[in-house]
Amino acid sequence: MRKLKALGNLLTIIGIIVIFASTILPLVKLPQTFVKKGPSVKLDESTQYWIDTVILPNIDKGTPFSVDLVGGHSGGLGITILPFRDGEVITGASPLINQIFNPDQQRFTTSANTSIFSEYLVSIVSIRNNYTLTINSRWSPFDSFRPYTYLGLSALPAGLLIIYYDNILEKRDRQFKNLN
Repeated sequence: MRKLKALGNLLTIIGIIVIFASTILPLVKLPQTFVKKGPSVKLDESTQYWIDTVILPNIDKGTPFSVDLVGGHSGGLGITILPFRDGEVITGASPLINQIFNPDQQRFTTSANTSIFSEYLVSIVSIRNNYTLTINSRWSPFDSFRPYTYLGLSALPAGLLIIYYDNILEKRDRQFKNLN
C-alpha cells in the first residue's frame, strides 16, 4: 500500500472514531459521585477563609441531585450551586442550592432536581473550617470529549482528501508506466 493512502486511511479512521467518541459518548449518562475535601489551601491566621469552585458537567433537567456537606466543626461553611453555561452563571436562573451553615450546624444534606439542562457551578465558602463535600447525580463521564468534535471534523475530510489525491497520483503513475 502506498504511504500517502495509508496516511489518508489512518486520518479517516481517526476522524470517524473521534467524531463518534465526541458526539455519542457524551450522551451516555451514568450515576456519578463527586467527592471533594477542602479547602484547597491551608487556613491560618493570614488566610482565614477560602472559596473553592468546581464546575460539574452538563446535567439533564429534572435529574435527581443530592448534596452532603460535612464540616470539621460547627459553622463557617456555605454552599451555592448555580446553573452555569459558557463560562458564566446563567442570568435569571435560580440557584439549585444556596445554604449557609448556622453557628451550631456541622452537616448539611439535601436533595433536589436540576432545574435546567446545563453545567452546574458549585461554590463552597469555608471560614476557618475544613469540609467534605459529596454530590450524587447522573451525568456523562465523557462530557469532556465534546470539544474534540472539531478535531474529528478536520481529520475526516483531510484523510478523504489525501486518499483522493493519492488516487490521482496512482493513475498518473500508471499512465507513465503504460507510455514506457
